[in-house]
Amino acid sequence: MEVSKYISSQVVEINRSEIMPANYNPRKISDKSRKLLKDNIKRLGVMGGIVWNELTHNLVGGHQKLNILDELHKYDAEKQKNDYVLRVEKVQLSSKEEIEQNIFLNNKNAQGEFDQDLLDDILPDIDLKFAGLEDLNLDVDFGEPEPLDSSGSSEPKEDGINNSDEGDNYVMLSFNDNESKIKFMQRFDLEESLTIIDGDDFNERIERID
Repeated sequence: MEVSKYISSQVVEINRSEIMPANYNPRKISDKSRKLLKDNIKRLGVMGGIVWNELTHNLVGGHQKLNILDELHKYDAEKQKNDYVLRVEKVQLSSKEEIEQNIFLNNKNAQGEFDQDLLDDILPDIDLKFAGLEDLNLDVDFGEPEPLDSSGSSEPKEDGINNSDEGDNYVMLSFNDNESKIKFMQRFDLEESLTIIDGDDFNERIERID
């Protein structure tokens, strides 16, 4: 049986020193997310996702994974010290195609989303930590907790804010790190420990600041 004609990459083993990280790569990662990725790599290793363009020697996808591997191997690019061998998906792309794919591979518009019913069925059988599901994700994705008011109370409001028939009545804010979250909470005079904020109360606070 022949390999599908739609498979354009080839898995090869090359030296780390043959790879040049793309200096235009617009992706970044928070310290918290990087730690999550690093812990997973140390536990189970890298399972694909490092894409290398043979024509330019640039890395197309997998910058964060490679960065962590460099750290684990104590690789020094300038001194070419502690070089190591790794498996990559080798492709041949023009410079334009390379940049396009660098963005495409991390574009959320080209990715799927969880089927909530199926996810709920398998959650009891897995370790949420190893699946990368943090408490904030669980609040939003796996249930609709009663919103807290500015005092931290979880009593439901009388106006029916928790009425599921009215559609989604919440939004989620995500910060790159805890320091950014604290600054945001302090700006609006909110308790730093809160993870859920009453939207109507927050709206009033914005109006007072304006």
